[in-house]
Amino acid sequence: MALNLAMIGDGAIATALRNHLNGYPQLKLVGIVSRHPLSARSERDGVSRLDLDQALDSAEVLVEAAGVDAVGEYGARIISAGKAFLVTSIGAFADPLVRAAVLESGPGRTFPTTGAIGGLDLISAAAASGGITTVNLETRKKPAALIQDWMDTGQRSELLQSVRPVTVFSGTPAEAIAKFPASLNVAVALGLATGDLERVRVRLIADPQAELTEHLITAEGAAGEYCFQIRNQPDPEQPRSSGLTARSLLAGLLRLAEPSGKFI
Repeated sequence: MALNLAMIGDGAIATALRNHLNGYPQLKLVGIVSRHPLSARSERDGVSRLDLDQALDSAEVLVEAAGVDAVGEYGARIISAGKAFLVTSIGAFADPLVRAAVLESGPGRTFPTTGAIGGLDLISAAAASGGITTVNLETRKKPAALIQDWMDTGQRSELLQSVRPVTVFSGTPAEAIAKFPASLNVAVALGLATGDLERVRVRLIADPQAELTEHLITAEGAAGEYCFQIRNQPDPEQPRSSGLTARSLLAGLLRLAEPSGKFI
C-alpha cells in the first residue's frame, strides 16, 4: 500500500525530490502546498496545488522543502492533526518556541532529515550517555552561494572578488541559521544530535576553490574522538543547498514506508 505524501514548497529541493520519487510505487505524491502558483514544470507534470487542510485530509506525511519560516508556519498544525512531518529546514529548531511546538509536541511526529551530512547516529548515541562535550563544524562553499540579502554592496563585492578562503561566520548554530538560513541547517542538526545546541561551534568559509560543498565535523568527549568529512555536489538549481538534501528526504520517506530492517 502506498504512503501518501504532500510537499510544502515548489522550489529546487521539491523538484529534485519529485524526480527521485519515480520508480518508487510505495510513495505517492498527492500534491504541493504553496503560497504561490505552481511552477510551469509542476503544472506540466500535472501536480495538484493544495491548501494545508486539503493536504492534511489526503496525506499521511507532509514534507517541508520551503525554508525555516514554513516549519514555524505549518508545523504545529501538522503535528496537532496527527500527521508525520518530514523537515528539511532543521534550522527552524534553533528557535525554542518552534522546537517546543513542532519537535516536542504531538500526537503527530516530526522527523528531521539528515540533510547534507552523516555521522548523526554516532554522535547522538555518544551524546545520549554524556559522552560528547564539544562539536565543531567547518563548512566551505563557493562565495557566490553565500551571498545574503542582508549584505551590503561592499560585503558582496568583497566576497565575490576573494581569491583566497575567507571566514564569513563563526559562532553558534542559532546565530548561523539566522544569518545563513539555507546554508547551515547542518549546524542545528548537530545540535539536535547532541541534545544541546550550545555544544556546537560553527565556522563558515567562502572558498573560491571549493568545487564541492565541504563539511568537516569533529566531536570529542568521554566516548571518544570523531571526525567526519563530507563533500557534496551543490544542488545545480540552488547552490546554497546540497544536492544530497533531496536524496536524504527520499531515504527518510522510504524508512517511513518500509520501516522493517531500516536503521533508526
